[in-house]
Amino acid sequence: MKCKRAFADNKREIPRTDSSRLRSGYTILELLVVTAVISIMIALALPAVQSARNSARQVQCLNNMRNVTLGILQATDSANRFPACGYFGDGTPATGGSYRSWVVATLPYIDQANLYNQWDVEVNYKNPVNAPLAKTHIPVLICPDDISEVPGQGNLTYVVSSGVGFSAQISGIHDCPVGPSSGKLDLNGNGISCNSSTEGDGTPSDRELFFQMGLFFNETWKGEIRAKRHYTMAGLTDGASNTMLISENIRTGYNPENSASNWASPNPYLTSFYIGNPCRNGSCSEGNVDYNLANSGSSAINAGIAKPEGSAPYPNSLHKGGVNVGYCDGHVQFLSENIDGKVYAALASPQGAALSGTPLEQ
Repeated sequence: MKCKRAFADNKREIPRTDSSRLRSGYTILELLVVTAVISIMIALALPAVQSARNSARQVQCLNNMRNVTLGILQATDSANRFPACGYFGDGTPATGGSYRSWVVATLPYIDQANLYNQWDVEVNYKNPVNAPLAKTHIPVLICPDDISEVPGQGNLTYVVSSGVGFSAQISGIHDCPVGPSSGKLDLNGNGISCNSSTEGDGTPSDRELFFQMGLFFNETWKGEIRAKRHYTMAGLTDGASNTMLISENIRTGYNPENSASNWASPNPYLTSFYIGNPCRNGSCSEGNVDYNLANSGSSAINAGIAKPEGSAPYPNSLHKGGVNVGYCDGHVQFLSENIDGKVYAALASPQGAALSGTPLEQ
């Protein structure tokens, strides 16, 4: 009996100590390992997510540009001419100065007919009738990557192609071709600017060459007609698919420091983009033309991204490596910021072939 009792006692369960109990949680080391793994996965995923977002914004930007491009072409078809990039008075007090930009003519064709019907084309865009309309936020006019966008203030990302410059009144002379940074343009290289520059010798005038090198121009709307030049589709002798119509510029549109800057302003620094002056020292004389200058320095594509609003009238975008561009046949594509200057200038010119035999031959 004693042996049986001893055996039974030996079978009794030995009590578990705290150290021998099964664990139900995680150690600090395990938590640190899991946290590190999750952090690595997030770090790997974020660039892909950001890249996808950037791609989506660029696609939306391209779609907006396509709609604006088609809107301009429909406006052109309706009027049988391209609109002016900006309309002005003739400089006299009675004409009211700045009238409107190309955007106003395009409104009915970008689903803004109601806005267009309220617009009074006979008065200044800052007139109390038009000023509230000009502050309307129109999403299709804006690239999603435009960091300067101020909703409700009439912002604008897309600008039209205006060649080497715009015309202005200089020293009392109307319709003088000038570059946005180079001043008066001596395009035929004869040392004379701001007039016809020819005396029947067959040499193209500055104004003629100016017309052949760009697509959109300022025109006078009220008072005496000082400047009136525009293209029809038939005038694009280089071909519609080879002529730029529109580009991005995030440095245009609304400027918080200037409430009058919006999509309706005809200010040539806000309506258009330009190529760099291809002529050394501003004179396009024989041997003085270098089209590599068209995409170089401060006038190069994407060179003005950090510039203040309204001070860099060249193609600028936040898309890596270039900008979106629309053409006169309606197609849109991405244009490399490293495009050869000669090719870039040819795309800006509707009649580049007509420059053959001049110092500006492309």
